Amino acid sequence: MIQPNTSGTLTLVHYNVKGKFSTNWSTNSPQVQAIPRQLRYLNPDIIALNEIPNGYQYEMTNWMIAFFPTYQLAVSPGVDNSLRSGVISRFPITRSQSWLENASLTNFGYNGTYTRDLFEAEITVPGATEPLHVFTTHLKSADEPDDQQRCAAECSAVSIFFATVFIPTNGYRPYLLTGDLNEDIAIPMNQNLEAIQRLTNGTGLKLTTPLNPFTLSRMTHSIQGSLDARFDYVMPAGLLYSNIVNSQVFRTDLLPPPLPLNLNSNDNILASDHLPVVMVFNYPDPPLLTSLTLSNQTVTLTWPALIGRKFSVLSSTNLVTWTVTASNLVSLTPQMMWNTTAGADVKYFRVVRVQ
Repeated sequence: MIQPNTSGTLTLVHYNVKGKFSTNWSTNSPQVQAIPRQLRYLNPDIIALNEIPNGYQYEMTNWMIAFFPTYQLAVSPGVDNSLRSGVISRFPITRSQSWLENASLTNFGYNGTYTRDLFEAEITVPGATEPLHVFTTHLKSADEPDDQQRCAAECSAVSIFFATVFIPTNGYRPYLLTGDLNEDIAIPMNQNLEAIQRLTNGTGLKLTTPLNPFTLSRMTHSIQGSLDARFDYVMPAGLLYSNIVNSQVFRTDLLPPPLPLNLNSNDNILASDHLPVVMVFNYPDPPLLTSLTLSNQTVTLTWPALIGRKFSVLSSTNLVTWTVTASNLVSLTPQMMWNTTAGADVKYFRVVRVQ
């Protein structure tokens, strides 16, 4: 059984599980069994999946019973008659939604529609004061000129969605985008349309480059052939980006012996042509336990905080009437500190998180 995560961090894995052309997506399939062996070893809180085969998406119910019995699953209803995306979460999925399904790309320079969809899962993380929004997408394969234009237009559509739909109403909440984007930002396609760069334009999303800890390689495709491209991305925004603990491209074949129980060295090759991408965040907020010290007539308050949070300090002489003493204090480190000169009156202080 997967053990609860008590580390005070949040771990996310993005994984394209190569369901395309699959004829057996049951829990008896050697390919399928290799996927959860890796995921159970990594013990993530949230898993974003690409390439759930449309014809066998009903098997995901059996996946959950066999491999993730305490987790929740949301599968995208948006399909291209072949593949779907999905999110598996240790924490409650309160809402899921498919965006941009069959959306016109004409305004973005391509005479066609969005290939699949942009799938969102809204997740309630225990201890957090706002929901976490996990988005995942699987863009058009971009080898041919027409495919490159379509992929770039899809990136523009996602960018506009975040800038005009999501951020105006939910931008203060933590959010991120994962996906098989079918282009390596460091190895441009021959038309050089800078598709991936469009995703960070006005969206708040930040490019990250996880590496394998043994080879220091960023490549995620194809472990079943020539590992020479980075197609898989995790792009956190705002608070999440400022609180990344670590990340990696995961490979079972490079783990030193002895291998952990129930994990095989060839699991990554058996499971998919893509490698899983792991990212760990300091999230949610640590308890707001303030310490107060007095030294040489200087009062010092300290409290733990996620980088990027904003706070106000309030003071009172009677615990009834409170006055804002300092506002818009932005945490630049995991330990917030604020000083003031002690006065003649007895004072009480309160720290309030405002963003």
